[in-house]
Amino acid sequence: MASPPTETVEVREYCKQQLQKRRKEQLIKKLHLTDQLSLRNPQHAAEFAQDIFETMRERETLYMVSPTYLEKQGSDIKDTSRAFLIEWVIDVQRKFRLLPETLFVAVQICDRYLSTVKCKKSDLHLIGVTSILISTKYEEIYPPEMSELISVSENKFKKAEVLAMEFKILLALDFDFTLPSIYRFLERFRKISILQNDDQAFYFAQYIAEICLLDTFLLRYRPSEIAAAALILSGGVTKNNRMIWNKDMEKITDMKLEQLFKVIEDVRDFAMEVNPKFLQTLKYKFSKPQYCEVANLPMKFSFQRPS
Repeated sequence: MASPPTETVEVREYCKQQLQKRRKEQLIKKLHLTDQLSLRNPQHAAEFAQDIFETMRERETLYMVSPTYLEKQGSDIKDTSRAFLIEWVIDVQRKFRLLPETLFVAVQICDRYLSTVKCKKSDLHLIGVTSILISTKYEEIYPPEMSELISVSENKFKKAEVLAMEFKILLALDFDFTLPSIYRFLERFRKISILQNDDQAFYFAQYIAEICLLDTFLLRYRPSEIAAAALILSGGVTKNNRMIWNKDMEKITDMKLEQLFKVIEDVRDFAMEVNPKFLQTLKYKFSKPQYCEVANLPMKFSFQRPS
């Protein structure tokens, strides 16, 4: 080790460098190994990844809606009406090759608005296309033009109608769309799990997570819980029943496996029993090579709650 310099300016610079070095060493010790390996990539924000995750966990409950909110809409709008709407939103996301996060944000906008404002069944399609418009503005670098979204809606709406609905949604939700989604949690869980480099397992978990978007019953669970359940079930299918939610995962996420048993069972049951007519778009989407053709994998989940 070089001897400390003697000049005042040099001493200050030396002390500054040593302090920065020590702080960095202390920081690295606190980071998960995966985050340590990502320190050289500034886009990963590895120094703050765990803090961001913990903040997401704190805030996710603020944006949850009641799983029975459709009852307040009356008999006009039912679960099947919503399921058809969400399937259409998924299809639009596929056609425009939008980011996965755009889909999850759009669905959350739909649910939050419908749980706040009483609507007519005839407005559902307009609410769906407007939710996509808002989420693409928020998430996409190059969002589709409004005219393109109107076109994919078979020109059922005029530009003025979409703008008016956008205004209503923005006011109803107080312009607040910075919310944790299932997909963001799924990305984090993948990064810190043994499935980090397994594309097939991740895409199968994403497939399960998008299936979950179709059901209001699962809105009773936090996005982080749905993401964890999807990853655990995916690991069981793609990794020969290997349990990927180990003690290390429990420590980092502060989510115990036994606390996830109920959500895992409900996600498993819905994925296996969902009406096939709502899965046509998802099956087509996830049967593509870019998604490792995970839609062709059998929905044979072997997860059993320990006795």
